[in-house]
Amino acid sequence: MGRASNRSVASYGQLDPERGVSRPEGSSANRVLRDFTVQCMQAAGLSVRIDRVGNIFGRKDGERDHEKAVMVGSHLDSVVNGGHLDGALGVFAGIEAVRRLRDEAFQNQRPIEVAAFTGEEGSAFMVGDMLGSAVLSGKMSVDEALSTKNTHGRTLYEILTKNGYQGDFEYCSDEIETFVELHIEQGPVLDTEGVPVGIVEHIAGITWLKSIITGIGNHAGTTPMHLRQDALVAAADAVGFLSRRAREMARSQHSPIVGTTGRLHVYPNNMNVVPGKVELGFDIRSTSVESMQRLTDETISFLNGLKCENGMDVHVEPPDMQAPVKLSEEIIGTIEKSAIQAGVRFKRMSSGAGHDTQNMASIVRTGMIFVPSVNGISHSPMEWTEWDDMEKGVSVLTGALKSLSACHAAVKDP
Repeated sequence: MGRASNRSVASYGQLDPERGVSRPEGSSANRVLRDFTVQCMQAAGLSVRIDRVGNIFGRKDGERDHEKAVMVGSHLDSVVNGGHLDGALGVFAGIEAVRRLRDEAFQNQRPIEVAAFTGEEGSAFMVGDMLGSAVLSGKMSVDEALSTKNTHGRTLYEILTKNGYQGDFEYCSDEIETFVELHIEQGPVLDTEGVPVGIVEHIAGITWLKSIITGIGNHAGTTPMHLRQDALVAAADAVGFLSRRAREMARSQHSPIVGTTGRLHVYPNNMNVVPGKVELGFDIRSTSVESMQRLTDETISFLNGLKCENGMDVHVEPPDMQAPVKLSEEIIGTIEKSAIQAGVRFKRMSSGAGHDTQNMASIVRTGMIFVPSVNGISHSPMEWTEWDDMEKGVSVLTGALKSLSACHAAVKDP
């Protein structure tokens, strides 16, 4: 991949060493990067189509164009004050891979589609993440997607119409044979081990658990310690419990598991008042449904125990669980063969973050390639992947597309 093109991508979203990149769906930076993506697709010889929810597809026709397509891609949006590689690298890696096939005069039998999905991050909208791939995979209707509002109260339809990306094309998922996504790891494993390519076997499931702990708010100076019902102290016990149990389970079993308290709202949040209420949000992830359910159940039990121990009122909402996803063993094998042929070291691994891949895996055989994140940092201005690792990732992707675009690559996983 050329340095100039990647610097161009970085420039769309005000890349700043301290503030990073901000191109949430609907922003002017996102629109300009969409324009640049279309230009790059066309320059690579792809015919561009845009569907009704703003997904961009660049097509390289195949010798047997009636066959189902091989799709590769990711997303263009970013979190606020994030990095410039998350998502966008996967889109431009797909474009670069197809450009290389063109320059090699490679004749793909199946058509190849490069996809840039709408609204993967979810931070701009109120219906969750991976919006564009959710529509393509049938998990969300077009009308539901278009009517959803962002944090500023504007619907996706209004945003796409204003930006010129509300297309009329409707992609039928039955026209797709396989899907592959290249992405930065967003974790420290590859960088720590010095391995340039990861081949993803599983995407971790996610459980979100919300709780409200209510005690009695009171004067910080006049309320004796033994008479307090301090909601924050109880919440701190719950935070500590989740962290300890996740560490214990991670050490004692093969399936990776993590537990995070990512949200904590304290009321009234004054230095001289004993906290009367705390809202907590827990994030539990694992590639094992059983492990994830076990840690969730234990956390709920601990929270309910606070009622008896501290006289608190504890409300726990029903957990919101998204099951782990296992990727196609056949596609994993194809990517491995490509890495071996390219002389690129790799390791099989799991993804702890969610990706468009998990939506696509519900309808087609799917694979995923990781490249290292320096120091494991992502969603940050410090997000970076070394140029040599990007190059190796694209080489592996290109080889995989060669194999997958041959019509004999239609054998299903057992």
